[in-house]
Amino acid sequence: MDKPNLSQYFGSSEIPPASQFFDEIGTSPSEMVQSVYLGDSEGAQTAITPQVRASFGQSEEGPTDILPTVSGSTSIPVTSLPDPSTFFDTIGPDPPIGVLKTNTGSAAMITDAMDGLSIKNQPVDKEADRRRDAWIPDEEAKKTLIKAQSSPKGSFFPEREVLTMPGIVLEEELADALQEVAVKYLGVSSAGSRGVVRAEHVSRDEAGLRELLRTGYLRAAVNLTATLITAAGQGPGRMHRPTKHTPRTLQLWLTRFAVMLRIKLVDSLMKEAEPFGDFMKPDMFYQFYPDIHENRTGSLVPFSLRLLIAELPSHVGKPEEAMDRLYIILDVIDNMLTNLNKNKTEDGVGIITEEDKNESTRLWTGRRVRVLHSIVNCAIALKDYRLATNILTKLQQQSTTAQQQRALSSALCRLQLLAGNVEAAYLHLQHARLTRHHLCPTPDVREYVDLGLIDIAHGKYQDAYNNFAKAGDQEPTNIMVANNIAVCLLYMGRLKEAISVLQKAIQSDPERGLNENLLVNLCTLYELESANTGDKKLHLLRMLCKHKSDTVPNVVEALKLS
Repeated sequence: MDKPNLSQYFGSSEIPPASQFFDEIGTSPSEMVQSVYLGDSEGAQTAITPQVRASFGQSEEGPTDILPTVSGSTSIPVTSLPDPSTFFDTIGPDPPIGVLKTNTGSAAMITDAMDGLSIKNQPVDKEADRRRDAWIPDEEAKKTLIKAQSSPKGSFFPEREVLTMPGIVLEEELADALQEVAVKYLGVSSAGSRGVVRAEHVSRDEAGLRELLRTGYLRAAVNLTATLITAAGQGPGRMHRPTKHTPRTLQLWLTRFAVMLRIKLVDSLMKEAEPFGDFMKPDMFYQFYPDIHENRTGSLVPFSLRLLIAELPSHVGKPEEAMDRLYIILDVIDNMLTNLNKNKTEDGVGIITEEDKNESTRLWTGRRVRVLHSIVNCAIALKDYRLATNILTKLQQQSTTAQQQRALSSALCRLQLLAGNVEAAYLHLQHARLTRHHLCPTPDVREYVDLGLIDIAHGKYQDAYNNFAKAGDQEPTNIMVANNIAVCLLYMGRLKEAISVLQKAIQSDPERGLNENLLVNLCTLYELESANTGDKKLHLLRMLCKHKSDTVPNVVEALKLS
């Protein structure tokens, strides 16, 4: 899913999932920048409010030719600070093993799925396989797994209740949404010049699927996953029917689910994910298939898939349920780390060498941190800022590098802004600054953004603009910084300049700039400027056809086409 930005202020009707709050462990500063949300105090995600329209000198009936004016001294109540999912999108510290590409619904999650599709081409490393796939089954699953391993070949027949029986629910083939919109608004001749890629245009295997994901034809990728999963016996009509699972089939499900989440097919995703439950049924473990995976233990389930399904309720407004699922995962990880500390394998059955113990501890400590980040997301969605603060503070105490210390101080700064404690936010900013001095002598993009956010909390739009502009000087093509700058200009009554900033952001980097949230923002500014916006919106549509595939989930809504 896209990096969160100000589309929530500019008219979106939905609140993004809390998992966007931190969606990656360990990114570069350029990817840690997010936009400022300037919404109402109750968090309702509406269009420009009548009060704001009035301050722009406009009537409620719609925009006029009057240049909007906003008092630069008007302060925003602390309670009007952003919904957490739009406020910032990363904690930032690197886990000991490096970047974990497990952020659900994001481009990195899809990248993780692509990497997993190539796993069969990787050299065999039994210890690496063991630590990657380690998981502790619950007591009921253990009983069935023991029975499977101890039964003579061909004599084990499990009960249906212990089986995972998924199937495809979304049976219809997805069309290229951008092509359909282009035909409707630009005509067949204009739309016909745009190349359209479908599943049948690539090889019907993992290589073809990777190519569709790489080029951004996500709907075609969903169609191809359906073909591949059907060939594995888990297609339409197969739900609630026994089937055999392999690492390959589960990797295909991960790919399908990650892409469906990215293009917001959440209802179908929820239905297809339901049969998997918590992945604790015995057929989710290698031990269930002793004839195929002799002496191999652990889970067939990619950790990214386990995390995606755990977080899934947060995408439909149920963060409590997501938090419960995440704590179950955290409990298993803690048990595995306890076993490792006793020089045992993750499941507590075997003995492990010191070298393997260290490698496994690094891996699972990093994954534990990732789960904690997701729990923080849920806590923020529930406005449980105390829990979120406690977790981040503990992570900060456990951090081992200046980068981690600094990133977590920045996260705590923004969290305190959400909680309405601007004074505490500034103290965390000061701590982040002191730590930054050990890394580089001058402020960077992250620091300027933090400063800008605090300025916004005080209603100092000019100061916020200055800080965001400094961030833009360091990274001129940073789309999120451009969004920040545009909103500050808007609140200072400089509407035309705000439009120019967003237009320049798109022109300088169409691949990144033509994302759904920025398009919503720009089209809303067009409507504030004039009632005659059709040609400008169609120009954006032509740019989408030229530079993008079908990665924008809702083109009509993004461009505000009537």
